[in-house]
Amino acid sequence: MRWIILALLFILYVINFADKSVLGLAAEPIIHDLNLDFEQFGIAGSSFYWFYAVGSILIASLSLRFGTKKLIIFIAAGWTVSLVAAFFVNSLTVLIIIRVILGFFEGGTLALCIAHLAKWFVDGSRGTANAILLSGATFGAYLTAPVLVQLISGIGWRHTFAVLGAASFVWLIIFLFFKEEPKGSKEVVETTATSKTKASFRDLLKVIATPYFFSILLSFFTVMWLIAWVVVWGPTYLTKIVGLTPGQMSLTFMIMGISAAIVSIIVGKFTDNLFKKSKSAFKSYIRVALIALVISATAFFLTTMVSSPVLAILFLTIGITMNNCIAPFTSSVVSSMAHSSQVGSLLGFKTAIGSTAGIIAPLLTGYLVSIAGEDIRAGFNYGVMASVFLYIVSAILLYITSKKVHVVEELSKEGQQNKNFKKRTITSF
Repeated sequence: MRWIILALLFILYVINFADKSVLGLAAEPIIHDLNLDFEQFGIAGSSFYWFYAVGSILIASLSLRFGTKKLIIFIAAGWTVSLVAAFFVNSLTVLIIIRVILGFFEGGTLALCIAHLAKWFVDGSRGTANAILLSGATFGAYLTAPVLVQLISGIGWRHTFAVLGAASFVWLIIFLFFKEEPKGSKEVVETTATSKTKASFRDLLKVIATPYFFSILLSFFTVMWLIAWVVVWGPTYLTKIVGLTPGQMSLTFMIMGISAAIVSIIVGKFTDNLFKKSKSAFKSYIRVALIALVISATAFFLTTMVSSPVLAILFLTIGITMNNCIAPFTSSVVSSMAHSSQVGSLLGFKTAIGSTAGIIAPLLTGYLVSIAGEDIRAGFNYGVMASVFLYIVSAILLYITSKKVHVVEELSKEGQQNKNFKKRTITSF
């Protein structure tokens, strides 16, 4: 049953990111129909995240009272209403309003899905489950691109928005027939909850206040920055800078998505195995996340240096693939840092902070492209270099803070081994 739940949440996440990416894929007709410039379109792209953080914290915080299933159904209904409302868009203002509403309802999606999966999957298997779930973002943002582009060119961007709204509605009807958690909650809940004492709000604040958690937040902020850039400006970058046609752009997005999805799932399984063997977050999730951050920084830097379309696509694919590997690790580490009853709130806070990147990245890129004048390549490249800077800073901070946690882990293991040795010695006498 847990794999069916995972499959359903995966589909929800596909719809979630298709909702996000459709704006960028429809950039040219939207700019034309509403008579927008690059800076105004950047505002429209950014508006999705204006209340994203509010929705993330507010909706996720209600999970203890109402349960994750009811709230997931609630947000899916919100998506339906806001997407169908695209029929009424006739100006930048109306477009911003429906994107703000959509962003509010999508804000709690990650936290609710991760918290829901935590009821069905135990520690040591969550990395794989989270990687599969989050690969839905890749499918939604990239693999649906050819279909969405065809719909946009065939029935128009307003009707395409409505089609996605209908998909959300069908999904929530199906999800109604499934349970909140495993029968008796013995498979997962007892395994995770009995290993931790009841957590208080003060315990949650202690976790949030640690430098280690801050470094996880910054890493996730960086991931969200790149996702927002790709969703809003990626299609325009590929058509205007790399020189692809809309059809070529959509196929390129699909290839990027396949690469990112496959690699992230393989890496997620690999790191789960490392965690099971080492029982150390540093030797598994953190170490692999550090490698992914460095590779992403290098790939996106090289993207700005090359003029060949093939090389630009290659480096973009590598960077996006590695970026896709980082988010599951941050969720897995955060899930292990608190009591299972607090996971939803903690992930909601992480998502809220990360969502601020979604506000800044589209705005900054739109501004840089606008002031660049005719040299829009330079404007876009400056936006990419902002991502490179964030990857480098995130990697440095994560390494420094996680090393300290690693020392504590090792000392704790040594203490436990010494305690067990003493017990065996006493027993032998």
